[in-house]
Parts: sequence; C-alpha cells; structure tokens
Amino acid sequence: MKISACRGLWPAMAWSVVLAVGLSACGGGGSSGTAIVPVPVAVGGGATPPPPDAPPINEGTVRKWGYLTLPDGNRMRYTVLLPSAKGPFPVLIEYDGYGSGVVPDEAPVWVAEGYAVVGLNVPGTGCSSGEDHIFDATVGAAGAFAVEWAAKQPWSTGKVGMVGYSYPGYNQLWVAAQRPAGLVAIAPGKNVTDPYRDVGYPGGIQNVGFPAGWWGQFPDIWKSSAQDAAHIDGDAECAQNVRDNIEKIKRPDIDLVTWLDNDPHYGARYASKSAILITDRIVIPTLGTQSWQDEQVGPRMGYYEDTIAPDKMWLISSNGLHGTSDFSAYMLDVQRRFYAHFLKGENNGFEREPHVHLLQEMQETQGPRGSKTLVHTAAATFDRLPVKATPMRLWLQPGGVLSDTAPQDDKVPSSSYAYPVASPPVNDQGAGGWPAVSDATGQLTFTTGKLPQDLSYYGEGSVDLWLSATATDTDVQVSLSEVRPDGMEMFVQRGWLRASKRQLNDANSSVLRPWGDFTAATVKMLTPDEPTLMRVEMQKFAHVFRAGSSLRVTIDTPSQTGYWIFGNRQDKSTNRIWHDTRRPSSIVLGHVAYPHAKELPTCGIVQQQPCRKNEIAVPAGTGPKAPV
Repeated sequence: MKISACRGLWPAMAWSVVLAVGLSACGGGGSSGTAIVPVPVAVGGGATPPPPDAPPINEGTVRKWGYLTLPDGNRMRYTVLLPSAKGPFPVLIEYDGYGSGVVPDEAPVWVAEGYAVVGLNVPGTGCSSGEDHIFDATVGAAGAFAVEWAAKQPWSTGKVGMVGYSYPGYNQLWVAAQRPAGLVAIAPGKNVTDPYRDVGYPGGIQNVGFPAGWWGQFPDIWKSSAQDAAHIDGDAECAQNVRDNIEKIKRPDIDLVTWLDNDPHYGARYASKSAILITDRIVIPTLGTQSWQDEQVGPRMGYYEDTIAPDKMWLISSNGLHGTSDFSAYMLDVQRRFYAHFLKGENNGFEREPHVHLLQEMQETQGPRGSKTLVHTAAATFDRLPVKATPMRLWLQPGGVLSDTAPQDDKVPSSSYAYPVASPPVNDQGAGGWPAVSDATGQLTFTTGKLPQDLSYYGEGSVDLWLSATATDTDVQVSLSEVRPDGMEMFVQRGWLRASKRQLNDANSSVLRPWGDFTAATVKMLTPDEPTLMRVEMQKFAHVFRAGSSLRVTIDTPSQTGYWIFGNRQDKSTNRIWHDTRRPSSIVLGHVAYPHAKELPTCGIVQQQPCRKNEIAVPAGTGPKAPV
C-alpha cells in the first residue's frame, strides 16, 4: 500500500527496519486560506520532492486549503493546488488516509499538466475528524460529497477525476460506486477490493506481516501531517484531530490488526469492506494498474476489473513491485492520455485505445539525471477484458514429472513431504532474491521436460490437489517457476490454501479460478490419511516460458513472499500428493498467445522475478505443446 512520499523507500529497506522506523520520517504532507507558494514544500516530516524527471511545478502555484463539513458534522481537511495559468481547470482528487490533505503527492505531475489537484484526507485520518472506517461505503459517501463540492468551485471546469494507486485507489472505487455528479473518470491502481482473500487471509491463512506493519505506521504519518499543516498553513485544528484519531484507531471496532486477529473467517464485516460487491455500479471510464508480484497488496484485486463494463474498463498489467506506475513512462503516458481525453476533452483517440496492456519482463534502469525508471522487453495488447485464455492442464506424476498426459495407473504410490519445514522466502525486500532450499524433505517438485515451443500465460490458475495429511489440518504453498536452459530457476508466482478452508463458492469459481468460501460454517477438518481434493488459487500472473525451458510446480510450507508473512499452522504432518487415475492432481493455467521478446531475459534484472541455481534434474523427454 502506497505510503505518501515513501514509495522509493520501502523496496530498499529490510522489513524489520520498515517496522521500526520506515515511515516515521515520511510526512505527507482551523481555518482555510489561499497562498502563493512554491510546491512541493519540504517541511515538517519532510515531504519528498518529485523525482528529477517529473515535470516541474512553477513558482507561484496557487495553494488553497480548508475543511469540508460533511452532513454528519465531521470535517475533512483538503488542500487545492492550482496551475499558475488562468482557470478554470479540470480537477483530480487524491483521496487517502495518509498526508494528501496537506501535501498531495500526486501534485507535481498533474498540476504541471494543467489540472487542479485536490488532496483530501479520509474522515478519521490525518487532519480530518471522524472515525477511520477504512474500506467501506462511508468512505465512498464522504468522497462523493467532496467530488460534488469540487465540481462546483469557481476554479473547476466541473469535470472531476480521481488519481492515485493503492490506498487512494481503493477509495476511488468506493466513491465512483456512489455515482457523484461531476465525476467523469477514475484511475485506481494496485487495488484491494476483497480484503479477506486479497491480502488479509490469502487462501484462508492469516497474513501476519504486511497488514499489521502498514497499519502501525499511521500515527507517525499523521503527526508529520500536523507539523506540516501548522508550518505551511498555520492550521492548529489538524493537530487536535490527529491526537483524537490516534486514540480512536486503538478501539477494537476500528483497529485493523484486532479485527484481522479476531475474524479468521469471511463474514459480514469483511463483506462490508469489500468493494468487489459494489464495483458493478461504476459506469465511468476506469483505468487500473496491477503488478503480478506486488510485494504489498498482491495482484488479486478481487477481480473487480471483470465487474465493470468492458467498454469502460482499461487495465495495464506487468511484473514487478507495488510502485511500477511511478517509474514506467509507458504507464504514465497512457494515464496522461486517459485523463486528457475524459477530463479535458482532447481528441486524442483514447476511446480506441486497447483496453488491456501487458508489459512484460519489467526491468529497472537509470532515467534522466540518475532517476530510476522501468523498461519492458515487450508490450502486448488485447481488445477488452476479460482476456480470453485457453485452460491448459498439466498433471503431477510420480517421480517429480509434470506432464500433459493424465495418469494412466490406479496403483502408483503417492509422493510425500514433511510439514512444517521452513521453505525459502522470495522477494524479501530486505534480503532480496530467492534462496536455495535448505531442507529438501519439506518440498515436492514436479517439472516438465524441455518445452518444444514458447508457452505464454495470462491471468489466474488453479492447482487441483488430491492431498492427504497425518494431521487434521495443514497449510499448502504452491510455487510456479521456469527452469531455464542456462541452469537457473526463475520465480513466477505462488498460491496458498489452508486445507480446512478448502470449500469453494461454486457460483464464483471456474476451471481457472477457484474462489474459496472461507466462511466459518464451511470449515471442515481433514480425516487423517484420507486423500481429499482441494483447489489452490494461483495468484494472477503473466509469463512466457521459452522453448528449451521447463515449467516447475513446487509444493511446500507457506513462506514469506514480499512483505507477506503467513501465520502457518504448526501441527507436524506428513503430507502426501496423490497422482493416480482415481486421484489425479494437476495444475491448470490460462494459455494466451501474445507477442513477446524472442530471447530469455538476463537473470536477476527482471523486477520481482529472481533466479536461483537449479538443483533438481529436468526429466527426460519433450515437454507439453500449446493447446490447440
């Protein structure tokens, strides 16, 4: 989840350091006022200036600030930054619970593009009074109130859009579902629309890492905002609201960590915070972004993009970190043209833009004046969502083989591994990489023969396992990787499942998308040593496995992935994977033929897809071909 002014800090710091000091130094930044000031302002907590290659904001930018009084009496702190040119201007609102109500961090780019940028704090966060009911309809209603206010201001053309990814991205969906007058386009990126399945409990296993670390940073962020508000604007009201908000978020009914700890099953509370249940009400142009290996919120996004009319939804996907859209010139260009068309009315042909952009093998390099930038080896486009994929099934066979032929024998023995045995983390933002396995008894691998042709995939997948355990419950991690001809193994994606939470919601499930039910009523423990079918949701990804490489599936104990740390069950168990004719275990992935770079990318430079030395022999024979 994006922390204002700290996007570049998180990837460079160890998670333990982030928890200790990471964002305490990152500020976002009553009466109201107007001033002529240079922007951005680096004061108080230290708002970070724009990157060197960002368009400059001219001296003399007009800054306005104040508080909007909501119908319930609460007051939302806002800051407006206007171009120095004569208005009125189309408006972009950055609406979050960080410091945007004082220092909108999207302003450096978009004010220079001719937009009025409004930074706005969610009720109960930062300088705004109220209660911090993150991710729910009250956030949408308050944001919709602000949209209609902004549309009527003398400096506004009446056309309003919303900007920002992660936290402000979630809020855009809640606001747009309210259909406020004046809101004509949104660009939400890196979203969480199903907090239970997307981040809080992936596969029904609690994520004890990122949510608690994210939530714990807010008091320091808000204190820095109060310092900035006082220093820049002489705002004394903010400091009192911050003190009140810090106390309020300790309440059990508000504290994110408390309710994640106390609510291990999907229920009414998670439903009330799931934007996926209302995103079908969004009827305006929407531009989303997602990163397949997003170390903070993951790539799932509740599949909200499938609920919006295909002619209104655009999506840019890539491998990489949470902050790809900050550093990809391609992504920024698409976003510029999107806003220019729908807010400024420019006849730039965006209505004919392909609705899906797939950026492949994103790599970090140096931009102008030493800044970081991202480049990709290839870009594929598709007409619209959902991208049509052909299910391609591969079966787990004895001896560690992965094959496109179903099991032919009903008497072959199962394969077993020990649980829980520590398995290697991947994309630990402090240590990086993907270490070698230290104890091979804790994993099973299944590998294809060398591929006779390139195989390209897009979207989610399903790992359909017949599993037995000596314990009454166990947690499963499945990793997908590419074993390359150069002797290296490249990480692709992972999925997870708690066996006792294997029941699916059949209405939302498909051959490629197992949708866990996760309600308390459907929990069912395992009968020891009894093979049981369970479907593990493979997180969404896109990857091209080159000819001469092999696909590999690894099954082991859940381990740290990005900032995600799993609260695994500790019951010792011998877990068995069955692969006979009566109990055929398999993986099914979505094959899509799309243009891509011919050559394998160099190991170690593809963002969030680290390599390690391959220690397991590739089976003899030829691997699978693309489905007909």
